[in-house]
Amino acid sequence: MSHELRTPLNSILILGQQLAENGGGNLTTKQVEFARNIHSSGSDLLNLITDILDLSKIESGTVTVEAEEISFTSLRDSVERNFRHIADSKNLPSRWSSIPRCRACSPRPKRLQQILKNLLSNAFKFTSHGHVAVRVKLATDGWTHGHRP
Repeated sequence: MSHELRTPLNSILILGQQLAENGGGNLTTKQVEFARNIHSSGSDLLNLITDILDLSKIESGTVTVEAEEISFTSLRDSVERNFRHIADSKNLPSRWSSIPRCRACSPRPKRLQQILKNLLSNAFKFTSHGHVAVRVKLATDGWTHGHRP
């Protein structure tokens, strides 16, 4: 099943990346941005497929969480890029703010990206005027220091 899902998706990823690189120089800036969105969304889908296929590992107790860091700037840029065309089409600006001490997060940046995308998808879907705001700050309550996600 893995092969049947990943093979066509990998083709889409390769084509999206090639279009985004604009080797022929014949694409507009907006078309290049759309190609980046295709590649980014395809990568997200590939990661989601991998997560789904890993369910058997979770059920058997053999999966491990690998800690990794992602900068908030990188996270913001990735998520913003995916929603820019929606924001533009609805004339809704998005505003991001963070506390300077918030530089990176771990251990599950892919999961955090998916959560943010789900939240922003709903925010843009159900907001008809005004703006969509994302504020990042350190948690001061509602968590335990030794708690693993």
